[in-house]
Amino acid sequence: MRAWLVVMTMALAGCSVQVTGAPCQDDLQCPSTQRCAPEGSCVEGARTGEHLLESCRTAMETLARRADQCHGGKTPESYHRLADTESVCDSVVASVRAGRQAFVPERFGACVRQLRDLPCGALTLDDFSQGNLLARCEALEPQATEGNPCGGNLDCQGGWCDTKAGCPGVCKRYVPAGSACDGSVPCQPGSTCSLNVCRAYANLGESCAWGVRCAPEANAACVGNVCVARKEAGACTSADECAPGQACVKLAANGGANTPRECRPAQGLDESCTPGALECGGLLYCEAASARCRPWRELGQTCFDPDGTDERALCLGSRCAFGAFAQLVCQQYVAPGAACVLNTDCGPTGACRDNVCITTWCR
Repeated sequence: MRAWLVVMTMALAGCSVQVTGAPCQDDLQCPSTQRCAPEGSCVEGARTGEHLLESCRTAMETLARRADQCHGGKTPESYHRLADTESVCDSVVASVRAGRQAFVPERFGACVRQLRDLPCGALTLDDFSQGNLLARCEALEPQATEGNPCGGNLDCQGGWCDTKAGCPGVCKRYVPAGSACDGSVPCQPGSTCSLNVCRAYANLGESCAWGVRCAPEANAACVGNVCVARKEAGACTSADECAPGQACVKLAANGGANTPRECRPAQGLDESCTPGALECGGLLYCEAASARCRPWRELGQTCFDPDGTDERALCLGSRCAFGAFAQLVCQQYVAPGAACVLNTDCGPTGACRDNVCITTWCR
């Protein structure tokens, strides 16, 4: 009887027992006096500014896992390399310390959930080099206004960071949707420069002709100049047409470019595959020697079609470009200020603007 009275008294007084070590995916799953540690368990101590670097790495880990889910490769580590987590987080820490960006620890749980549910359409290879990967993390707030120094786009309130002259850059305004553009200044988020006008992303059923992007939230692919829903099964011409986690597989591995293809679940890292069938998920290719899905190529190795089977294998930690004897080889990224053609030429912390590599994450 006495024990029952003690329990009732504690309940009425609002007492509760908070046990550390409980499994978690984000801070919102832990008591307010605890935080979710990188190993996935609640630990004592609420998140504070002292946990900024740890928090940034967790955010990037969440992005890598989400990208891996979207592209079906079962190799999140490759996305870490594609994004260059350490360089990105060094940039974020530098910006927070300089007052160009603010870290709001109590919102980090919501940030992780936002990144965990990011639309797959927002995680294309090009998105990894635009300096906006953490734009949907509400725990990071821009503090720099137009005309002030910045280390990256996340520093600027309602604008972007122009680093053409070097780091730090200067915050400038985006080109508003509906206004004229020439590609030298980014369009307002949610729009893209098409036929010299910043045009809003297209929704399902709308035209995506002339480079208009299908809205990431639409889970759509541009097919025949119209945004159509990505499908779980059926005929396809590219993996973009298939649902997240699927590949557009050739029905005859040795067939030519016009061989019929269909959406099927993608094969993951080290899973068996048929060379030339294009069965492997993101950042993987079917290696001819092992008939297994292997990561993209490393610095110094041949790339693009290394085995002559039409399996596309680009580079991790480097770029695929012509080397000696006109052979495509993984080479060092182009340095800031040097000539480029593609964003991928400039590496994960750079982008190609006006055919010149600029830095997107200053440190």
